[in-house]
Amino acid sequence: MSLFCRAGCAAVAQSYRAESSAYIIKGKDNTTTYVTENRSFRFADVLGDEGQNYEVGLLLEETYHNEHSDGMDEVRGNATITAWTIGNGRQRKLRWTFKENGNEGELRNRFFRITAWGCCDSYDSILTGPKLYVSNFDLLEIWGDGDGPQAWRYVAFGYADIHNSSRPPQLQYGTDKKAAQRFSVVSSREYYDAPQVFVTSKEKVQKSLDLRGSAMEFTILLKYDDVVELRVPVEADVIRADLAQLPKGYSLRAEE
Repeated sequence: MSLFCRAGCAAVAQSYRAESSAYIIKGKDNTTTYVTENRSFRFADVLGDEGQNYEVGLLLEETYHNEHSDGMDEVRGNATITAWTIGNGRQRKLRWTFKENGNEGELRNRFFRITAWGCCDSYDSILTGPKLYVSNFDLLEIWGDGDGPQAWRYVAFGYADIHNSSRPPQLQYGTDKKAAQRFSVVSSREYYDAPQVFVTSKEKVQKSLDLRGSAMEFTILLKYDDVVELRVPVEADVIRADLAQLPKGYSLRAEE
């Protein structure tokens, strides 16, 4: 049962409100910029680690500020997400807030995903707010033993700072509470030359794996359009960079 109806739903809950706006800016060079600022609320029941009970009930306030100017393809945007814990008296208590560059967002299990159009996604913890992963594609998922959220592992590949493409992209691995390992993939490739990323086990190349009943061992495959491949093994739930198969000119650099 949802946390928001444990004591019955007859009483009228406290009301929360937010305003959205849209306006046009005329620049000195006669350019026109169209601005939208959309605010909305949603409730979220967040599962506990074992997946059997809800850990917390949240009220989320989402604000998306987007700007598009004549003659420009890019839509500049930023998102502000704020979470409140909802108590038994339906009073809210501030839990966390974060800001990310991006144009829209959505809940995904125990992540909040912010999408920057034409770029990448950032994944923040719905429990605590901090950014865990940045990826140029949907997170790859590996299901280990167990039924709850902590049975899952995630693989991401993207730029830690989307506004500084001179830094190499990072390969990231961990849970929905912590990115346990991060490695910069160092090469001479440009930022737009991103690989497809897969996970493989017993020669099956996939976007997700079900490893229930077996060891948490598989290979992360980075595959570029020019057929260059990097193979990074995971053994005992740990990326083994020392065993990675890397072509000449590529290296993995561990990051904090």
